[in-house]
Amino acid sequence: MTWLGKINKPSAIVTVLLLIAVAVLLANAKFEFRTPPEARNVMAGQDSSAPPQKGIQAQLPKDSDFKTVAESDALRLKMDAGTGHFIVEDKRNNNVFRSYPDPQYWAQEKISENWKKHLASPLMVQYVDFSKSILQAKETNIPAESGKVKDVRTIPGGFALTYEFPETGFTIPVEVKIDKDYVETKVVREGIKETKMGLVWVRLFPFFGAEYSAGQDGYMLIPDGAGALIRFKDNQLNVNKLYDESVYGQDNTFAGLSNNRNKIIMPVFGMKTGSKGFLAVLQDGEEYANIVASPSGVLSGYNWITSTMNFRSSFLQFTSRNSPDEWGFVDYNKNELFGSDRVVRYYILGSGQADYVGMAQKYRDYLMSEKGVQRASAKSADLPMHVDIIGGDREKGIVTDRYIPLTSTGEATEMVHSLYDKGIRNMSLMFMGWQKGGYSSFGESLPVDPQVGGDKGMKEFIADAHGKGFPVYLDTEYGMNNTGAGGFDEKFHAVVNLAGRKLNLNPLYNNARVPVTSDKFAAEMVSKQLAAYKELGVDGLGVNRIGQRLFSDYNSSYGSHRDEARDVQESILKNIKETLGGVIGNKSSFYTLPEVNHIQNLVYDHSYDLFTDEAVPFAQIAAHGLITYSSEYVNNRQEDINDFLRDIEYGATPSFVFTRAETKEFVNAYGIRYYNTHFTDWADMAAEQYKQYNEALGDVQSQFITGHRTIAPNVKETTYENGKRIIVNYGIEPYRSEGMEVPAQNFVVIQGGAGR
Repeated sequence: MTWLGKINKPSAIVTVLLLIAVAVLLANAKFEFRTPPEARNVMAGQDSSAPPQKGIQAQLPKDSDFKTVAESDALRLKMDAGTGHFIVEDKRNNNVFRSYPDPQYWAQEKISENWKKHLASPLMVQYVDFSKSILQAKETNIPAESGKVKDVRTIPGGFALTYEFPETGFTIPVEVKIDKDYVETKVVREGIKETKMGLVWVRLFPFFGAEYSAGQDGYMLIPDGAGALIRFKDNQLNVNKLYDESVYGQDNTFAGLSNNRNKIIMPVFGMKTGSKGFLAVLQDGEEYANIVASPSGVLSGYNWITSTMNFRSSFLQFTSRNSPDEWGFVDYNKNELFGSDRVVRYYILGSGQADYVGMAQKYRDYLMSEKGVQRASAKSADLPMHVDIIGGDREKGIVTDRYIPLTSTGEATEMVHSLYDKGIRNMSLMFMGWQKGGYSSFGESLPVDPQVGGDKGMKEFIADAHGKGFPVYLDTEYGMNNTGAGGFDEKFHAVVNLAGRKLNLNPLYNNARVPVTSDKFAAEMVSKQLAAYKELGVDGLGVNRIGQRLFSDYNSSYGSHRDEARDVQESILKNIKETLGGVIGNKSSFYTLPEVNHIQNLVYDHSYDLFTDEAVPFAQIAAHGLITYSSEYVNNRQEDINDFLRDIEYGATPSFVFTRAETKEFVNAYGIRYYNTHFTDWADMAAEQYKQYNEALGDVQSQFITGHRTIAPNVKETTYENGKRIIVNYGIEPYRSEGMEVPAQNFVVIQGGAGR
């Protein structure tokens, strides 16, 4: 157990003596910046932190040791019973995929023997020794422990076997099988056994498809933001350029270092090497997975990408009930292993599919066939414009909080009429900040605040909108609660971590900590209130934390493990959709797709890590035609022209947020930081820009995206299944090609040979 807490202050004399001693040491010290042990000196063939060599020598299996165990129409599966490795042959084009690194480059590896054993192993594990007073996580593999492959047998479509680790005492059963165009790997949770050590994570076949760059046209797809590519580069020292992120974001219940990366919203990764490629989809257990990508030169000469399957996580154990949050030590739960089976499907891409577009199309097919996501149908020839209207919020007053009226239901009706008269004939409306206390009051539900218009005013607003064919949603936040609404009591209904502390977030600008609601309690609240929403006449609810963030919850009455929390959130969304008709998500993860019909603020960029080369619209290609989505509000963009062009390139619908009040009236509001919401200032511009969106995307709003590429620097092309092409020029000079010209910072639509 590593102590992280504070120590008592020394006396003044001791402090002075310590400072003198430190000064002497500093005067004679030499400083060296060190990289993490895992990445240290690997390219030099050394690892100064490594233990003495044990186990058998690192080597890859021979092709002659593999025997065919299963076939599908597209694939052939071969297994080596001695190592448990496998080979997949694509019968459509003779491409070969191995569960271990490409052997033709093996002799070039000059890394440490420890890491060569990792590369050769079908299984890597991390563990802790609970018999020690200091829990330091360590890694091992099959060759390092002279591990055994036991109980090898064939199963329908493939094979099953068990790996044994003699030194650490782990027994881990796995299954591998093929079906149609994918190979599926599984860690069988119920068969895992521990004896001496505690299992932290497992990487099963972590070097599947690992390749040298070797001048090849290749890249790894990581689910960073909407999607990002790490292109193959010549072998070089790339220390500290490792991508390692948790699927569906950090679980704040446990200890962990946060960063500024976009959270993962899709449990996928992929690799392209020349004309072959694969898309991996985490089919089961993804709530406890990280996705790891290592470019050539980081930990080996290979480019490799995999999933880390977490079975334990560290947390901060506090030293006393009343101690501050930073006082404690890092611990692991000895008596718990997370989750169920861990299943990954590797979809082998056919000829012409081996790129990020083919990967996204395959993921779309997966969402439809495996997750039940249905194709959307356009209800109008015009593109919908999403309009959010804010009713009110609070700010600090002299004695108590002061309410800030921003838009009444009557004023909202006038806004809708104005936009309608300007030619916008398809809108989706969402009222925000309608509840008592306004925008920053989480957990509140009906009735509508009288200062906004009350239930009567909201019914009139909804009826008027319905008269024009516009649906109306009410924005809600049931995933956090700072009002006590619904009988919420933080002591009994909030998310609790393993140390018994309540989980709080800081979403407000007054820095108030807001308790996170246990998902099961949120489900009860929503279920009790849906009838009232239906009576009001709304067409659905907007949701925020529900569908956006997942937490493990150790609340004794309402707790749920992270995988169960996802199930509970899905049930909440399904209940809303079945009762009211629709759900609008906000920054939602893709496990919500079967139930949401629109996602606001769908991520559109990557995190600009040093090792990523470009952002790609993987998420948008997969989602377009299944749901609608928008990026940030048009009237709150950072880069107006570039963001507009990106919406056109990515097939996004326009969204605006409006208030009757001017910005100066709510600059100190607790929950709002939109500075361009005054409707009067934006009405004409909104109508003008909507027309540009509608002309470009109105007739493809329910079409699948079938192509996307860079045709010149700063020039992108998106193709839809009806043959329509949209070419976007981000550059400051016109783009000309084959008699076509795309003006600078503009776009052109090509359909049936005609230009825009």
